[in-house]
Amino acid sequence: MFTVDYDKAGQDFEPIKPGEYEVIVVNYEQKESSTKKKMVVVDYEIRSDVDQPCQGQKLLFDNFIVSDNTTWRFQAASKAAQFPNGVQFSSYKEWADTFMNKHLRLVVGEREYNGKTYPQVNGFKVSEAEAPAGEIKISDDDVPF
Repeated sequence: MFTVDYDKAGQDFEPIKPGEYEVIVVNYEQKESSTKKKMVVVDYEIRSDVDQPCQGQKLLFDNFIVSDNTTWRFQAASKAAQFPNGVQFSSYKEWADTFMNKHLRLVVGEREYNGKTYPQVNGFKVSEAEAPAGEIKISDDDVPF
């Protein structure tokens, strides 16, 4: 059924260091923060079609808290993803659905949690790379339901 083969394990991922990375938005979840506020948690993948470190690695858990003091993050991400100025969304889910599969450039820093260092999204920029080639094709066989 399955045989462990270390030669097929690939190389270890290098740590994601502070810098700028071309990414694609690959996932989001709507959740509730520890302070009971709504939030959208976004995951990105560092593009493999752009010459840069850490290709194919994921930047996870970028929290967009829904509050008057944090709408600037939604605005900055929207501008970097090149949403048309003045576009209106009826919900944060609609915003997140529109943000999916967009390509942009992230400014990544670090944060420490429980003695470990993790990458953290500190800013958003318009992508300096061409849009990814081709569309992602998903068939009914690719989904579990």
